[in-house]
Amino acid sequence: MTKPLALMTGAIAVVGANSMVLAPITAAVARDLGGDPAEILQAAAAYGGTTALSALLLAPRADRIGPGPALMQALLLLLLSLIGSIFAPGKWTLVLFQAVGGLGAGMAIPAIYALAPELGPEGEEKRSMGIVLSGWTLALVAGVAGSGFLAEWAGWRAVYVALLACMSLLYIALRRTDLSVRTVGSASTPLTALRVPGIGRGLMAAGLLMTAFYGTYAFIGAHVAEGLGRGTDAAGFVTLCYGVGFGLSSFLDRYLDRLPQHLAGALSFGGLGLVYLAMSAGVAHFALLSALAILWGVIQHLGLNFVVSRLAGLDARQRGAILGLNSSVTYLAVLGGALSFRLPYEAGGLAWCTMISALCCGIGLAECLAPRRVAT
Repeated sequence: MTKPLALMTGAIAVVGANSMVLAPITAAVARDLGGDPAEILQAAAAYGGTTALSALLLAPRADRIGPGPALMQALLLLLLSLIGSIFAPGKWTLVLFQAVGGLGAGMAIPAIYALAPELGPEGEEKRSMGIVLSGWTLALVAGVAGSGFLAEWAGWRAVYVALLACMSLLYIALRRTDLSVRTVGSASTPLTALRVPGIGRGLMAAGLLMTAFYGTYAFIGAHVAEGLGRGTDAAGFVTLCYGVGFGLSSFLDRYLDRLPQHLAGALSFGGLGLVYLAMSAGVAHFALLSALAILWGVIQHLGLNFVVSRLAGLDARQRGAILGLNSSVTYLAVLGGALSFRLPYEAGGLAWCTMISALCCGIGLAECLAPRRVAT
């Protein structure tokens, strides 16, 4: 792994962890700032909302000024957000600075994705993207498991201090790294990106993949704690199993590079559909669910690599805008998965959620196998 790719992996880990840490520590934040945990989650909602908005409107800056400079600007916003969150005296100050962080994240993630295929060896773009995507494993472990432990041991502000230290080191390292790219971008907007051939089907595949994921992921912790009668540590273990699988999958990316794109997508969606069906049958067994979570992580990584690489390859000159649309679709899937899967979960438990996720993957599989007018 080259130094630039290693730094992009670290960037995804830090930015991703920043987006995840608030959920596990809401109780501690509420005790300190007042109010109940549900009120503190307004800060997480502000972060997600401004991330989606920024990904739509600010991510195209990567095409105009280059993804490297755009990433550096985004990190400055994130650093400001972390400093403000550390010293937040009350709930609404925290909400404000989390909203600033969302603006930075919405710029940062598409810029990182745009840099990934450019900074790796030519001809190995999918493998480079897969390496960078493995940063989400670190984000998951640090963001979900590590933040809860650190908040319990040193207080919730220590979580943001740790993130500030990591983000500062990342910023300094990137300042000393050549982030120039091979492809020169052009002025772009969400509207120009939406006219790129193949963008509609590419975003549809992204939406299906992420809705299937978040629809099940949003309720798997509640199922383990309530449906199986186990504690939050057991729910965290299932999440950890998923993260392990997601990280292990990076070793398979070199083989994904060799497959035709439609076949890579079909294998990813088809494999995920089978995993969701198996999870539906095994929801009552904690050990089986944990084992399937590893396989879930492996194939989800392959699916995410396929979706992002497919979109990144549509038009290199508008890659920032296109990947910004992908991030917007992803955050809509976060919201849509949690809202639209709630009634099925209440009616039939996690088994119904995984069945709907399998249906989403079936539609994604059909899209991958359907004839194309253009190479996408």
